[in-house]
Amino acid sequence: MVTPNIPEAETLTGLTIVTDDDVRKAAQSIIGMGAASVVVKGGHREGPATDLYYDGTNFREFTSPRFETVNTHGTGCTFASALAAGMAKGSKAEEAVGQAKEFVTEAIRSSFPIGLGHGPLHHFYNFWH
Repeated sequence: MVTPNIPEAETLTGLTIVTDDDVRKAAQSIIGMGAASVVVKGGHREGPATDLYYDGTNFREFTSPRFETVNTHGTGCTFASALAAGMAKGSKAEEAVGQAKEFVTEAIRSSFPIGLGHGPLHHFYNFWH
């Protein structure tokens, strides 16, 4: 599975991604390159954070609210790691995407400022009380 964000998907495909249809075309193009499945992450777009999963046959959108925060450093790496962990634990690919999306959403929602600039997610939000 490949998990590019919008700028990465544009670089991989040579497409300009603005609309939902553009995201779908990029996902299809990436599958055409040999990937078994793809999640084009929509965090760089306006509005809700919508990620598009495509397995070569079916599309599915995973949407979460967008939070006003600068604590987004490492979201892509965290998403890919959570996705891999879910699949390693036995979840099917599409289910693991949903689990990873939920984890990253909550880690962003629970983040707090550390230092200057873009801070990290709160990876341990579910253990923090």
